[in-house]
Amino acid sequence: MNIGIILSGGSGSRLGAKIPKQYIKIGNKPIIQYSIEKFLRNKLIDAIIIVCTEQWQPLLTEIKLSINTKKTISFANAGETRQLSILEGLKMAAELYGTSDNIVLIHDGARPLVSDDLISRCILNCGEYDCVMPVVGVKDTIYLSSDGSHIDSLLNRKELWCGQAPESFVMDKYLNSHKKVGYENLKSINGSTELAHLTGLKCKMIKGDPINFKITTAEDLINFKNIINNSDASL
Repeated sequence: MNIGIILSGGSGSRLGAKIPKQYIKIGNKPIIQYSIEKFLRNKLIDAIIIVCTEQWQPLLTEIKLSINTKKTISFANAGETRQLSILEGLKMAAELYGTSDNIVLIHDGARPLVSDDLISRCILNCGEYDCVMPVVGVKDTIYLSSDGSHIDSLLNRKELWCGQAPESFVMDKYLNSHKKVGYENLKSINGSTELAHLTGLKCKMIKGDPINFKITTAEDLINFKNIINNSDASL
């Protein structure tokens, strides 16, 4: 079984909006709805779980009811940090569907331009590997500086990659990774695949998509709005 876990617990503080960014309406629907619909349309996805705070579950229930689908959409409560939210999603997936032979895809509710092809490739490459992460290469010259004022060293951009979502995992192995590091240590984990790497899982990088950006800043929001305004309704 292939289960999409869509994270929607963030506050969007860096954007400076009155509500979390994933709930801002663009093109007459909340940003998160684009991700939900993309996952539901993918033929390899069997069900999705949305990880969110209780405050936003009524709105997400309205979105759920507005979508014509036979696939199950469930909710899990958000955790204190991103990785703890992932753990809550995994625990809900285990409760609903078990862990044996399941693959989970972790995606951000504020990353609405994910493609059907990328979702499928993340699934199809998982199994041979414990974890699959899409990446894009770094274009700019990168400098290492410990104080933000002086250059300590120059990094080789050919060896640097930006991770994207969704990231796919063999579910039982990934859930076990959380148990290995413990609840408190999970708070310091920043990226989904970071935990997999730290606990010795076999990870695979695949080609990502530059348009699959995460909406973080006001400029990102404007960029997404322009893309939607100049695209067909299928997005």
